[in-house]
Order: sequence, then structure tokens, then C-alpha cells
Amino acid sequence: LYGNVCDMQSLCDLGERKNLPIIEDSAEAIGSEHHGRRAGSIGRFGTFSFHGTKTLTTGEGGMFVTNDAELYETVLTLSNHGRARSQTKQFWPDMVGFKYKMSNIQAAIGCAQMERIKSLIDRKREIMSAYRAELSDLDWVSLNPEGEGTVNGAWMPSIVCSPDSGITSDTLAERFRSENVDARVFFHPLSSLDFFDSKPENVNSYDLPKRSFNLPSYHDIKDSDIHRVAAIVRDLKPTGSS
Repeated sequence: LYGNVCDMQSLCDLGERKNLPIIEDSAEAIGSEHHGRRAGSIGRFGTFSFHGTKTLTTGEGGMFVTNDAELYETVLTLSNHGRARSQTKQFWPDMVGFKYKMSNIQAAIGCAQMERIKSLIDRKREIMSAYRAELSDLDWVSLNPEGEGTVNGAWMPSIVCSPDSGITSDTLAERFRSENVDARVFFHPLSSLDFFDSKPENVNSYDLPKRSFNLPSYHDIKDSDIHRVAAIVRDLKPTGSS
């Protein structure tokens, strides 16, 4: 959840009127809140990623969350080769399922991180705040918003350059590469990939990746490193600057 860009309550109301379940892709949103409700807990169900880059990680995999007891049992069955936990026959699947299991080692890592999840999220928010302070005076750069009544989990600080700045993601990538700084581009819209039908009418999703970049934000990053990354952005010369 990036601030109040998406009003989840409005989406849920729309889903109820149209009989459409609202599914939250909360892969990177752990720690985010929308008017007192946690990301992942607002729609019919939510999903979180535990990939190695995320705020909380088990190395890979993720988590499914829901308040719907019947849906929970179905997903539990699907994840265990299609075997319902109410089934008394051994090795007897009730439906075609999958093997979506977490190892004991992964679970132990995840459990240990959950025990300090507040400090992990707090550190992410500190890093975001530091970048915001470093770049706040640049009128051609905006960072992840945090609207009224929301909390941004701050998984990754992202900069979006104004359209008239002339600064592109390619410009940013080349500059970071030349300074030996590892940073990453925005995700591309799926419809821009060759194996999907192109949808250029989705102007926002096609435009944003062309002038945006994600900044380094690993938990142990030092203030001096944040300052160095911010200096690379500050040294860029937008169109019309002297």
C-alpha cells in the first residue's frame, strides 16, 4: 500500500456490489496499514512474499491469510496434495492439489523474524525517512507517499522523476552502474511483455517504469551509504536546470 493512492474500502464496496472478491497482493506490504487495518487483512484474502529481498524472509515462498474459515480449509487442502485434514484415510486426496509446504528450517527462520518484525519494519521506515530527508528539496523527484490514515511499510524507497525532468530509468540505471551501486528498476507492466497482448492505453503503468527507480534499502545500510546514493540522484541534471 503506497499511501492513499488506492482506497481499499472503495474497492471492497465495489466488490460487494459486483459480487467480485477483492484479493490483496501484499507481497511487499508487510507493516503497511490502511485506516487501522493491516495490508492483507482487508480483502477476501491476502498473500505475502517471503523472498530473500522482502522485509521478512524465509528465503523463498510466502504466506496466505484470510478470515474466511471455509476458504482457509480449501487452501489448506490444496497445499497438502489435495488431502483435507478432516480426511481419516491415510494418503487419500479429496481433490487435485499441490505440494506447497514450508520446510522446518524455513519455518524457524520465519518464526525468528516474526518475533522481531516490529524492529524490521521500523528500520525500513527509518531508511525511507532518511532518503526522504536527503531528497526532499528536489522538486522533480517524488518518493513513496504516505496518505492520511495510512502507514507505509517502506519495503523499498522508490523515486519517480517528473515527466518534464528528462531523467529516465535508463539514465538512473547507467549512473548507478557507473558508481558501482546496485539498484533496481520498476516492474514492467505485464501487457508490455512480448508474450502478452500489448495494452499501451494503460498509460500510467507504461509511463511510470520509464522514469522511476528503486533505491538500495537493505536493513544494514549505513547512513553514509544512503547519503552516497542520494548524492548520485542529486547530481543528475534535469531538463532546464543550470
